[in-house]
Amino acid sequence: MSNIEIFHLANLKLPIEKNRLLMLFVGINLMFTGIDVALAHSINQFIPVYEWIPVFYFPFGALSCIYIAFRNKPGRWSSYLHTILMLIGVLVGIVGTAFHANAVLNPGGHLTWSWIVFGSPILAPLAFSGISLLGLYAMTEEVESQPGKLEIKGIGIFKAPISRDRHFLWLVGLGFAASTLTSVIDHAQYGYTFYKLIAIIFGLFASSVVISLCVSKNWSKGDETVYFWTMMAAVVVGVLGFGFHLSADLAGTGAFSLERILAFAPVLAPLLFCDLGLLGLLVVSQTSRKN
Repeated sequence: MSNIEIFHLANLKLPIEKNRLLMLFVGINLMFTGIDVALAHSINQFIPVYEWIPVFYFPFGALSCIYIAFRNKPGRWSSYLHTILMLIGVLVGIVGTAFHANAVLNPGGHLTWSWIVFGSPILAPLAFSGISLLGLYAMTEEVESQPGKLEIKGIGIFKAPISRDRHFLWLVGLGFAASTLTSVIDHAQYGYTFYKLIAIIFGLFASSVVISLCVSKNWSKGDETVYFWTMMAAVVVGVLGFGFHLSADLAGTGAFSLERILAFAPVLAPLLFCDLGLLGLLVVSQTSRKN
């Protein structure tokens, strides 16, 4: 068991130490994201053929994370392999974004709002990039008393402009920003309602809260309290959104339809707020002084 504290507000016991739990978190996220993409791409039978790329990638990335999570001291070759797989994951996300952006060009070769709204989800592939970066940083350890000096065991030490914790925090903030923009695009398909605006307004608020901490040198207790409860609220908003989406998919049908669940109101999409909220709490946690 590992005891952690989240600011001055909570103390928790983890079944495994924080870094390994973070790696497990990344592996599970890669697995579910990959399955979600596989189902979405299956609707048009994986045409064009490059829609198979994320499907072939995600099992290797996810298994690497899960393997590392259950190893006390990863070997040199497992470190190398994991690092390469995470870098491939970042590339898969970037290339996928390019493919999606090309797919939403109108016949004249221009980006228009209607094509962005009803075309391929333009930001969705970046989930692979963000998750893979988390998996890459989770493999590192910061050299004691030297913020920004990150060591990958068996490979070497690298100098970064900001600390390891700040990297994680920026990924959480950018994750909220990307999720908010995606909500704006997806909810525009059938018009904005009060319930749909919840995700957008909260997403903007959560993004500003996290990014403000990213750029601040020192955090007050007030900053920490607002951040903590914002992450807790993200979990609640995600669960509510899941319920709203599921209700919309079932309305008037009485039965599950894979196409409605994936395209009409993507049932797993709101859970990204839950994911980011839990991640946001995990990345700011510290080993308890009581250990």
